[in-house]
Amino acid sequence: MPIVSIRDLREWTAADLRRHDLRPGPRGWLGLGRLPSARWQVRLRLTEYVVNQRGPVWKLAGAAARWRLQAAGTRLGFNIPTNVIGPGLKLPHWGTIVISGKSRIGANATIHPGTCLGEHHGVAPTVGDDVYIGPGAKAFGAITIGDGARLGANCVATKSIPPATTVVGAPARPLSR
Repeated sequence: MPIVSIRDLREWTAADLRRHDLRPGPRGWLGLGRLPSARWQVRLRLTEYVVNQRGPVWKLAGAAARWRLQAAGTRLGFNIPTNVIGPGLKLPHWGTIVISGKSRIGANATIHPGTCLGEHHGVAPTVGDDVYIGPGAKAFGAITIGDGARLGANCVATKSIPPATTVVGAPARPLSR
């Protein structure tokens, strides 16, 4: 479900800020100064809102917003397209994160640097809610990562992962359920 109204924008931004232990409002906004990844996420949500509006003026504003988002993402190492990730995203650190525009990621995802969710034969992973993706983890192709799954550091997932499963290694194998 994309951000199409100001209410959606407020709710999704508030969910993202809560994941960074910040409150929406003046005090929370002041805390953004020390968290460049959280600042970028606010820009991501605002860009998603602008891009999802209809009309010629919004189309021009959306192009400008995407350009600014891409410039800010390049400085932090983020290559994350709009309308791919649900509310409550947490990017604990800045660093290289590459996500395909064909991926879909649910609510409350935590994604660490060095991560790649890439396409294989034109299809990208679908990630459920409350998923933790550790530093350096990679997932490719037509796979599903279930709700509550955890991808350990530097694991490579090429097959679907059941819900509430922790996987490690290359290729990824279950550690626990």
